[in-house]
Amino acid sequence: MDTRRRLTEAFDTWSAWADAQAGDGDRGEPHLAALAARLRGGRPSPHPAGVEHPVEPPHRAALVGRLAATLVEPEGREGDGDPGSDGLAEEVVAELAAMFGLPTTYGHLTSGGAIANLEALRVAREAHPEGGIAHGADGFPAHERMCDALRVRAHSVRIDSAGRIDLDALATQLAKERIGTVVVGAGTGTLGAVDPIADILPLCRERDVRVHVDATHGGFFTLLADADELRDTPTARHLRAIADCDSVAVDPYRRGLHPHACGVLLFGAADGPGEETRVDQAPLGTTAAALWLTLRALPPTPEGLGEVLAGRLRSTRRWRDLIDGEPELMLYQEPELDILTYLALTGEPRPRMSSVAGSSRHIVHADPPGTEHPVYLSTLHVRVLDFLGRHPRAVADRNDTHILRSTLLGPDCDAHVDPAHDRVTALAAAAPRRTHTAADPHTRTEAVEPAV
Repeated sequence: MDTRRRLTEAFDTWSAWADAQAGDGDRGEPHLAALAARLRGGRPSPHPAGVEHPVEPPHRAALVGRLAATLVEPEGREGDGDPGSDGLAEEVVAELAAMFGLPTTYGHLTSGGAIANLEALRVAREAHPEGGIAHGADGFPAHERMCDALRVRAHSVRIDSAGRIDLDALATQLAKERIGTVVVGAGTGTLGAVDPIADILPLCRERDVRVHVDATHGGFFTLLADADELRDTPTARHLRAIADCDSVAVDPYRRGLHPHACGVLLFGAADGPGEETRVDQAPLGTTAAALWLTLRALPPTPEGLGEVLAGRLRSTRRWRDLIDGEPELMLYQEPELDILTYLALTGEPRPRMSSVAGSSRHIVHADPPGTEHPVYLSTLHVRVLDFLGRHPRAVADRNDTHILRSTLLGPDCDAHVDPAHDRVTALAAAAPRRTHTAADPHTRTEAVEPAV
């Protein structure tokens, strides 16, 4: 697609009409240059060195579609909706439902993944007014706040050593508590972990408990359930099980190459909220147009968007292998999808949680804008028991720490693996080193010896 030509066509179509409606002159003209100068100081997305957050930059088709629709159908326009954009919305909802294998195409667009989850929990409350809502302790933190807003009791379920809902803990909760819905994650935003959905479903079905899937972070990886990158893995099995769940929240902003403020709520049966009970009443014509055009450029198929995500998985695993063979770095846990978590070693025979936090801060802040060969990372807050569950020989001299987290972005993400790894390794080697002795009063080795 010739992006400049398409944008120009869209703008020319609108400007011909706008020129005839002129009334405010050029009052904004003097400030346009100032705005451009201020925006120019920011870092565009995707930046070649940006490997920090698991948010996919928008595809150019999405930008063109959004601009074209914005020029002819402003989001704030009152009315019953435009037949053109309403038809586009119905098409994209049907396509995404088919991607998950849902038996119906009931659903609608929302202004974001959080709103899609909120609407799903509202339906859950109406379906089981006396039942609470259970969610993984490492899932989307807003789930508990949403339950509070909906005045529904939230039940946090213990996670296992890979960041997934612990089946035994969930079974105990279901037996002891009054639970109407379980929220499962198809790729958490922290670790990219996929809950054991296929095993959770029978636990819930025998108790008439609904299952809602928060697929805002990793749902699009369902496209690869039968591809080489995921075939015959537990992850693929659990992604396929989404087809049997009651509702699914999707966020095309995360992995669907769409601009911000776009969510989709899908239902496995026609029990979702009617138009009169929807939380999100905002007109979404431009969202529908942008998502429709994006899905034309990159269809939600293994050969379309799936191939982009497959490249991401391959690159993530290649970087994982480099980290695993690097003496300056250590994996925090094996990546399940495309989020890498790791930490810098500081010359200590047993990683000290305070040193891990310090080296993470050093690496994240070492490359300010203007650095010749930068790398931009993010950190992940980790609780002491979660850290020790993965690295039992670590020294727990504090109750939490921060590790490094990376996600490769862009269609040419594989080209960024080596330079990013080399830069991170160099920063890890330059991180401050601390030497501790057995007499160090801050060392609590007796609490972290591995179990025999």
